[in-house]
Amino acid sequence: MTEPTEIPPGSTPPASPPTPPAPAPLPPAYARPPAPPAPPRGRAASFWVAIVLTILLLLSLLLNVVLIGATLAVVGASQVSSTQRYYTEKPVEGAGADKIVIIDVDGIISSMRGSALFGGRQSMCERVTRQLRQAAEDSSVKAVILAVNSPGGTVTASDVIWNEVRKTQLKGKKVVVQMEDVCASGGYYISASADWIMASPTTITGSIGVIFNTLDASELLVQKLGIREMPVKSGQYKDMGSISRPMTDEERKILQGMIDGAYDRFLDVIAKGRNGHASFTGATERTRAAIKQLADGRIYSGQQAADNGLADATGYLEDTIAKAKALAGMSTARVVRYVRVESLADFFSGNFEGRMNINAGVQVDLNRLLDDGLPKLEYRWRPGI
Repeated sequence: MTEPTEIPPGSTPPASPPTPPAPAPLPPAYARPPAPPAPPRGRAASFWVAIVLTILLLLSLLLNVVLIGATLAVVGASQVSSTQRYYTEKPVEGAGADKIVIIDVDGIISSMRGSALFGGRQSMCERVTRQLRQAAEDSSVKAVILAVNSPGGTVTASDVIWNEVRKTQLKGKKVVVQMEDVCASGGYYISASADWIMASPTTITGSIGVIFNTLDASELLVQKLGIREMPVKSGQYKDMGSISRPMTDEERKILQGMIDGAYDRFLDVIAKGRNGHASFTGATERTRAAIKQLADGRIYSGQQAADNGLADATGYLEDTIAKAKALAGMSTARVVRYVRVESLADFFSGNFEGRMNINAGVQVDLNRLLDDGLPKLEYRWRPGI
């Protein structure tokens, strides 16, 4: 053992050596540095195979539905018979075995079909004639009420419906017309042969005559827009009715001849249908002459029509139903309307009668615009373009 060294008085003791820092504690034996995050795993190839197969399956199903629909539409159109029931019956009132069918004639009378995925939608002319045929072939139907709300339409479509009304009467059915808001021109044409015409007190009717509407936009096209039509035609009248030039006297004479012929037919239809009604008695020629005095294109109220003989009386639908019962000799009757029997073929051909309108804005009917743009003779009340 070493003896401590004595330090003489007055001397400075030597500095002590620096104490070394304490060593850092060792980490526990079980501690490990954190592992780096694992890279994301990709989806298995089987997942993408399943997605592709599912898409192909859905496309295959859609294609099959389209093909089945197209087949049904074509087959259905080719296998239609006159005895096929297109419509089911919706009760309106009453009971019993005998029936009265109300058929609505609502809107412009036209054979123009709307467009659809396969084929075209049923035209108004086609719908009304099919309903008349179904009523004519149903032995339990004793009377038909035509509820007309139309300013008329094309000459041919009006004549087709009038002809079907006559055939329905030849089957022994009574036909009664209920004039609604408007029953003018072609609307009156299809009503003229009815067994009874009931005008609503506020109906607008009359407008007996023919019209061919066209425009002369030559000044606008040439002087304002610098557009000049240059047709290459096989004859001088081939572009008759063109809006790009004024109508010539010769062209007007040709069109007037066609209009006069259609007007004469209109008078004949009314004279034959109304002879024996109201004040129209005696020879058909006398009735025709009396009708011609009324047929200058003017319109009449329902009461005026009843007074001048274009209608038999004024009344409402319940009065018309009562008159139909009386004419058919029925004390009771079941009143029905026809409703379209929908099918998958109708979905593809666009013949669904009930449709959802999801557009809350302005509605534009392209088919109506195109139809109105076609040059044609019309039995139609058309005070403006």
